[in-house]
Amino acid sequence: MEFIPYKANECFEHLYYQIPMELFFNPKYKDKLNSDSKILYGFLLNRLTLSARNNWVDEDEKVFLIFTRKEVQEKLNLSDKTVTKAFNQLKECKLINEKKQGANKPNLIYVGKIEHDEDLIKLIRKNYESRIVKSTIHDTENLRPNYNNNNYNYKGKGKYSFQNYEQRHYDDLDFLYANNLYEN
Repeated sequence: MEFIPYKANECFEHLYYQIPMELFFNPKYKDKLNSDSKILYGFLLNRLTLSARNNWVDEDEKVFLIFTRKEVQEKLNLSDKTVTKAFNQLKECKLINEKKQGANKPNLIYVGKIEHDEDLIKLIRKNYESRIVKSTIHDTENLRPNYNNNNYNYKGKGKYSFQNYEQRHYDDLDFLYANNLYEN
């Protein structure tokens, strides 16, 4: 197999699973979840959006999903013991709840919201305690820039220096949307 590096125009050609950064920094989750649990939570969030689109809701309007241990083992290439441990860690941190259906049916999985750490929010937001409003138009001025992606911190000059990440323009990314109106 040959090593093929990315070129500048090819960096956004993949779809990604999203794993909340707070799982890595928040003391409530950082030391209580291993990497497998954090990745599993990202998979569950991805499945949650699919369940919401398919209107998989219970009588209390809570969205549920079905993701068997066997499916998780195959997707993440993990053993049964490791998958069980990951699910148990997520349960202990109140990030999932399972409801048994019985009769050899798979469990319904409810994904819990992350309990945010106020100290982390203060680090992210400037003037965090100043006010809370329904409109975020003016609040976005108080956000601190997030320079944690080293790929865009290069301050050099030249064709590929990305000093203003927020001002970059992306053309032809319509193919990333599930319900693309411009499909042929």
